[in-house]
Amino acid sequence: MRNFIIAIAATVFFNVPGVAQETKQELTYKTGNPADWPAELDAVSAAPNNHEILLENDKVRVLSVTLAPNEVEKVHHHQWPSVLYVMQAEDFTDRDAEGNLIMDTRTLDEPLQFPLTMWKDPEAPHSATNLSNTTPIKLIRVELKNSASNENLAIINGLYESFSKGDVPGVLGRMDSNIVWNEAEGNSLAAGNPYTGPDAVLAGVFAPIMEMYQSFGLKDIELHEMSNDKVLATLYYDITTKKGNKYQIQAAHFWTLQDGKIIKFQQYADTKKLAESEQ
Repeated sequence: MRNFIIAIAATVFFNVPGVAQETKQELTYKTGNPADWPAELDAVSAAPNNHEILLENDKVRVLSVTLAPNEVEKVHHHQWPSVLYVMQAEDFTDRDAEGNLIMDTRTLDEPLQFPLTMWKDPEAPHSATNLSNTTPIKLIRVELKNSASNENLAIINGLYESFSKGDVPGVLGRMDSNIVWNEAEGNSLAAGNPYTGPDAVLAGVFAPIMEMYQSFGLKDIELHEMSNDKVLATLYYDITTKKGNKYQIQAAHFWTLQDGKIIKFQQYADTKKLAESEQ
């Protein structure tokens, strides 16, 4: 393991001759939101014959991956970004969960040279097939668990993008089914605190806002990564009332996430200006 880590470090930072070089060819794979993938399809659970855990802690999971000649993996996913160190392989294919072809190495412009290293974002459910009659596929996959914070930022950013487009299902879809939502104390909508579940948020928060204002937008959004799966957003509400009056109201949103879904929300805002905008 120590030698492997040294080899990876040398490859990535110093490009030392004699160790695996990062592939320059495009190896196609599918990614997406790991929260949408069934937990039972995690690689170790769904394809245990091909994935052996060498090391696991709260930051990484290191897997030894093997695929015998002519073997077809069971469908599985990798929920974390990974560095792959492929020691040996010949031609292989990769198919998605529905059996659609994602990649076939026989169609590459040039044969792959092994050993090689490559980076992969979270990899959606897929199944590889070793096309060789004689050579097993052997690789080490280092999954980086501490990338969850980046995924959290992406989820919250996606929520704000959906909000800006008026895509309410896109906003609600990022929430856990038991989300606990709290409006700032002093806000008229805080009377319903806490709102539990996306439907309660829609009926108790979003619907009244749409009725109350001619337009309600968000601007100058800045996302701040916090510890323990939390994200702080600082922003302004850009409001036009039914009477045509305009307000820019400073606010902060404090989000808590778990397994790719939002489980808690706390609003902080200039409630004095909010109250003025409601008159």
